[in-house]
Amino acid sequence: MFCVAPPELEAKMNITKGGLVLFSANSNSSCMELSKKIAERLGVEMGKVQVYQEPNRETRVQIQESVRGKDVFIIQTISKDVNTTIMELLIMVYACKTSCAKSIIGVIPYFPYSKQCKMRKRGSIVSKLLASMMCKAGLTHLITMDLHQKEIQGFFNIPVDNLRASPFLLQYIQEEIPDYRNAVIVAKSPASAKRAQSFAERLRLGIAVIHGEAQDAESDLVDGRHSPPMVRSVAAIHPSLEIPMLIPKEKPPITVVGDVGGRIAIIVVVVTNTIPHEVQKLQCPKIKTVDISMILSEAIRRIHNGESMSYLFRNIGLDD
Repeated sequence: MFCVAPPELEAKMNITKGGLVLFSANSNSSCMELSKKIAERLGVEMGKVQVYQEPNRETRVQIQESVRGKDVFIIQTISKDVNTTIMELLIMVYACKTSCAKSIIGVIPYFPYSKQCKMRKRGSIVSKLLASMMCKAGLTHLITMDLHQKEIQGFFNIPVDNLRASPFLLQYIQEEIPDYRNAVIVAKSPASAKRAQSFAERLRLGIAVIHGEAQDAESDLVDGRHSPPMVRSVAAIHPSLEIPMLIPKEKPPITVVGDVGGRIAIIVVVVTNTIPHEVQKLQCPKIKTVDISMILSEAIRRIHNGESMSYLFRNIGLDD
């Protein structure tokens, strides 16, 4: 529906100017598979690089070809060992910087620590720290997908392209779910209702919302406005300053708001190949994988050739 490229785009897909180098930042099978699909679509060979761990778990990166004066694209998917993948990326970026690469573009479909983008009591905004580290290492551009919060783009002082996977998911629903017209899009919580509504409007379907489910720490009610903890100490407060106490929250029982009787409830069974999930697929055969290498490869081609990125954001709503 939305992600099928027109013939002229398919013809251009593997046309790139010289001076492009494509690296895969780790030896994770899913990262290598995604990188190879992107390289195949672009019509280029994967760059030669060696990434491995020392016996003491230090990360070592060896670039095995010249990147001087070239546009380097580093693809990194985030595995279960998040911190190791981050160090692999940072070290590889810095290695390309010191090797005089013209530009260094990170292709990170899932941005790590993105859920830690707000102040939590006496915590820290870790995604801001990570953005600063990437820029300091030498990253000149970032390609990512579906940031947890769009405002994370403001943590960077480099261009950020926040692509969307929703067109691929919508296409999968239309093509792979029989009688999808009899389905209803279900939001797992009120916080995800906007995105569910966006899907429902595009598919011309109804929407239902699960209310009362245990909320995670991403609620706006647990950000920095509650720091320091509310401890009432009579000795520390002037008698004339009676600070009102908040009424403790009590979650209601789980209820479904909306008509789902006799319909196909679409919640989550479809994921993209942006992160490793082979083990989860073995545990749950209902999980289906959608390939998004097309949009990543086209983004790489357009950035390398200096073309506009607006085509990749067509028909994308504010809630997508």
